[in-house]
Amino acid sequence: MSRFVVDACVAIKWVVAEEHSVAALRFARNDPEMYMPALFFPEAGNVLWKKVVRGQLDAEDARLALAALLALKNIESHAMR
Repeated sequence: MSRFVVDACVAIKWVVAEEHSVAALRFARNDPEMYMPALFFPEAGNVLWKKVVRGQLDAEDARLALAALLALKNIESHAMR
């Protein structure tokens, strides 16, 4: 099985429709062994906040997207060494 570190910018594409979302979802459906960096959630929150400030996403949709990321079960967090 392949192992991948998933950056917040890729994971955002799973919960917010944007360019390359289809490819990101296709990757996730292959059920790879996934890990996220320790700063994954602060980075994801920052991306969502920027989308709200820029008018690309409303606040409720941003909250729902973050909740979906927090509910991920098939991705493991690891601190950087």
